[in-house]
Amino acid sequence: MKKALILLAVLGAVVYVASWFWAGDRVSAAAARPWPNGLGTLDALPARYPPQHENEAARRLTKLAAAVPENDAVRAYVRQEIARGELTVGEPPAIAGSISPIRELLLREPVVWERDLLQQHGGLLPKVAMYHSLMRALVASALGRARQHDGAAWDDLHAAWNLTKSLDGHPHLIVRVVAMSMTRAINAVAWKMPLPAPAWFAEVQQRDFVGPLIETLQFDDWRVSKEQLFPLKPFAERIERERVLAGELARATECEFNRATEGRDRQDPNDRLDIGWNRAFRYRAEREATANALRARAGQQIEESSRCSDGRWSFDGKLLRFSKPIALPEKLDASIPLTLRVRE
Repeated sequence: MKKALILLAVLGAVVYVASWFWAGDRVSAAAARPWPNGLGTLDALPARYPPQHENEAARRLTKLAAAVPENDAVRAYVRQEIARGELTVGEPPAIAGSISPIRELLLREPVVWERDLLQQHGGLLPKVAMYHSLMRALVASALGRARQHDGAAWDDLHAAWNLTKSLDGHPHLIVRVVAMSMTRAINAVAWKMPLPAPAWFAEVQQRDFVGPLIETLQFDDWRVSKEQLFPLKPFAERIERERVLAGELARATECEFNRATEGRDRQDPNDRLDIGWNRAFRYRAEREATANALRARAGQQIEESSRCSDGRWSFDGKLLRFSKPIALPEKLDASIPLTLRVRE
């Protein structure tokens, strides 16, 4: 009898604890609430990313990329030129392998990768090193051509941009981070290219990464919802916290972002905000820097106003300057400066 009573007590405790954490209705209700930026509900997310298959251009690119290995000298050169706020372009290092076939392929055909939302990192993690090495090689080539006042320098940047765009439609965080890194590099050297800027460069200037990172927040919640065996209360709370946070991020207008954290407080929605968000908000000022530098070089008036509510632009005939530097909290900040010497 005593054992039976103990068993009933234990069973009751288990039922009580389970009822406290079990939250099928709450998870369903949280998942049914629409996210900001027109993203809709969690269940609506897969419709934006239907399955797709790798195309022949992607397979050819992979083979061609094997001839262009990672190059420390090219990496250092590209970082140096991005961070140097002067129009003068340094001598580029030799690029191992030939990038001409890669450039021609990227300018001629779209690259499409297989898309599977439930695959870890979208299955593209093995491609990350390839993307970085190809981007740096193309950017270095563009800078070398710009040094010679060769308008074909834009072709290298266009190829790098088409490579970057092949990552569109993949909401996994690592893919979004790589795409942002590549876009920032392309934009950061574009102001040094021969005038005028081609029409396609408007796509780079219009690209924004705050929205895509918000979408990645939603995607991560959707993915977790598919992996959970039981609908639990903490997950319902997480969905709602991050949906509210997404609305706050969508409304933010400052380009200096100070909410990223390094802690691991699961109750703090800011815990999900890493340095990628600092870069995404700063990119809004970076693209304005490039646009104004190109205007100033062409003898046009700059746009003094900014989308950033925390700054404005000025130009004294030589120096283009944002009203604040917006430093990033990283050991090696290779971002485009927000003060550029456009003329000597």
